[in-house]
Amino acid sequence: MTQHNFAYKAILKSDDRSTITSLIAYQAPGDQRLRAVIWSVPRQQWIYAPNIAAPILYDDQEQDRGRPVDRQTAEQISRDILHTELPAESTLTELSDEGERNGWGYGPPRT
Repeated sequence: MTQHNFAYKAILKSDDRSTITSLIAYQAPGDQRLRAVIWSVPRQQWIYAPNIAAPILYDDQEQDRGRPVDRQTAEQISRDILHTELPAESTLTELSDEGERNGWGYGPPRT
């Protein structure tokens, strides 16, 4: 896939829109499929999961659950709120490539 920059969206708690619970790093270049890496709260890891991210990104009823942020803000949210590091864009691309190859719409299988 052609390299495109990622966009970022902070995910807000469904019953408290002032609380950030996760982050999505995504690419939706032109007519190609959504590629999205999300911070999985239950797994405490970054996973390729476009089917989880899509409603927050595109469903009108879920639009208020996400807030666009720039890369610098996403890095700060990762450190200060999620207590992890936001992967480099090259790593996000690798996670997306692996997820697409394996058909992981909802993240990799649990081991």
